[in-house]
Formats: sequence, structure tokens, C-alpha cells
Amino acid sequence: MNYRVKYLLRRVFRQADRFTLLNLTPVLIYIGGLVLLFIGFMTAEDSTMVRVLYGTVGFMAAVWIFSMVILNKNEAYVKDSILKVNYIPLYLRILPTMIYQTIMFMIFITMYSAFTALFVDNWMMNIYSLLYYILLGVILVIPFTMLFLGVSLHINTSKINPLLFVIVILIVPVFYLPEQLPSVVESIFSLNPFYYVINGLQNNAIHQAWSVNRLPYDVLYITQVAILYLWMFEAYNKMKIQLYNEKNSMPES
Repeated sequence: MNYRVKYLLRRVFRQADRFTLLNLTPVLIYIGGLVLLFIGFMTAEDSTMVRVLYGTVGFMAAVWIFSMVILNKNEAYVKDSILKVNYIPLYLRILPTMIYQTIMFMIFITMYSAFTALFVDNWMMNIYSLLYYILLGVILVIPFTMLFLGVSLHINTSKINPLLFVIVILIVPVFYLPEQLPSVVESIFSLNPFYYVINGLQNNAIHQAWSVNRLPYDVLYITQVAILYLWMFEAYNKMKIQLYNEKNSMPES
């Protein structure tokens, strides 16, 4: 087996070896969401809990996307691991975190739907739409991870992480329904690619799977992502050299 594949598999299943609390925090949040749904379904009406499920999935999707970007900052700066005679490539450092966090997210989102099915008749999530939107989310996160790493070379991003997360929550439909927004605001927010991914996961969780009616939004999304990747390919080589040449092996916490 290729030594890079061996490294990837090893790091995926050993995420808690370093930065343990940070890497496990998203899982703890997902567990909290499961407990919330359990208490809700035991005490509230089904119609109310479907709305809670919608918001919970949106919040967890934001946690999933945000955690992949933030946690990869730590992995990118680690310089104590070597493959053959070279430092581990930057792209190979960030993949284990993304794979691990995505697997955990998929497991818990599936559990949310399965748990809902215990209380609501004929409830089933569309697995193909789930995989589709998760794939879109992973594709989107990669250039934003590069952007975040580039910013972290110049400022201590740890101080602004809470603010960034609040902004992410406010610009995606977590605590509100898109239909509740003024049409102009909804149109502006829908241009946000994170909005499209998170809203797609939410809709799928409440029986609104992907359909051909969403193709225009897919085209817009692909166009936005293509522009991001053009920038990323240009910046990647310069950024990885800067990270390798950093005097400190880890950024300030």
C-alpha cells in the first residue's frame, strides 16, 4: 500500500491523539443535538419537532463545515511527522481531519433521521441527497481552508473564531426559515455557497430531497466553487512553503 495512503488511514482513525478536546468537540455537539431531539420528541408535538430538526441539522452542518476549516489550522502547522525524507504535503495534512469530521457528521445526521422515524410515521431521509450535499460541502471547504490558513499566517485567528462562527450561523438558515426573510435578503443570502449546502441538508432532513428544480442553483454553486479553486491553485504552492518555513511549529492558541 502506498505510504501516503497508509498515513492517511492512520491519521483518520487517530484524530484524538493530538488536539484531543478540539477534535472531539464537534462530536460532543452532535451528541448534544441528539439529546435535544430526544427530550423534544418526548415532550413536544411532532410538528414542532420537525421544525426543531430543521434547525438542529442546520446548526450541526455549520459546526461540521466550520470545524473542518478551524481544526485544519492545527494540523497544517505540525512539523513533527515525516514521510520518507520530506515533510507531509499540506493537502495530505488536512485530509484526515476532513474525512474524520465528515464521517462523524454523516453518522449523527443519519441518527437524527432514524431517531425521528421512531416518533413520526413513514419518516425516511434521502441518502443520495445527503451524500450529494455532503460532497458539495467538502468540495467547498477545501479552498476556504486554504484561505483561512493564509490569513492565519498574518494574524492570530484564534481570537476571531467565535465571531466567525456567529457570522456563519447568521447568514445560513439555522434559527429562521428562508421564507421568513424579505425576498431581497433571501436572494442575497442564497448567493452564499454555504447557504446552499446547509439549506440543502436541512431540506433533505425534512423530506425535501434534491430535484431538477434546483439545477439553476447548482450551476451557480459550481461557478462560485470554480472561481475559488482557480484562486486556490494559484496560492497553494506559495502558501505551503510559507507554512513549512514558519519559525514556530504551532500557531498561538
